[in-house]
Amino acid sequence: MNIKHMAIFALAAGLIAGSLFIAQAQSETKPAASDPRIDKLIEQNEKILKNQDEILKQLGEVKEGVLQMRRRTS
Repeated sequence: MNIKHMAIFALAAGLIAGSLFIAQAQSETKPAASDPRIDKLIEQNEKILKNQDEILKQLGEVKEGVLQMRRRTS
């Protein structure tokens, strides 16, 4: 009976120690450092999207002008 109690105690102590180790390992993870190349890519992407919006607006104006010209000539 004494050996069973010692085995259960050892198993419980191992489980507690393992769970504490895993919890500490998870809390020690550090976020990735900011890379200036990523910031530059994000900035370039924002510029591209802004230019795309301007181009789409101009295309809309051109389409509207073409439609008006078609109506006037027909």
